[in-house]
Amino acid sequence: MPTLETVPTPAHRPDSWSSVNQTCCVRYQILAEAEPALLCQVLNLFALQYLTPCHLEATRQNGLLVIHVQVDGLSWHRAGVIGEKMRNLIDVCSVELTHSESLQPPETFVALATG
Repeated sequence: MPTLETVPTPAHRPDSWSSVNQTCCVRYQILAEAEPALLCQVLNLFALQYLTPCHLEATRQNGLLVIHVQVDGLSWHRAGVIGEKMRNLIDVCSVELTHSESLQPPETFVALATG
């Protein structure tokens, strides 16, 4: 029987999921086919992580759905993983992530009721 040798352990790997990682505000822009359940599927990816978006906008244009979601309190790594999960949804065409400095939506919309 061979003698036991010590195996050098690799350097400590950083924990990307750690709660001590710096968080940021992330904006997602999703372009997908306009299917009834898609918006729920996208929002469910945040709900599974106990995250609530601070801004959400969805518009249907020529059979496509354009979704803008802004979420704070995410590490950049976690934001990327959620983005990859969105890309894996069957009706999603593209997902773009941008780092945001503020929690404000990119544009301010004012809705006036007429009567």
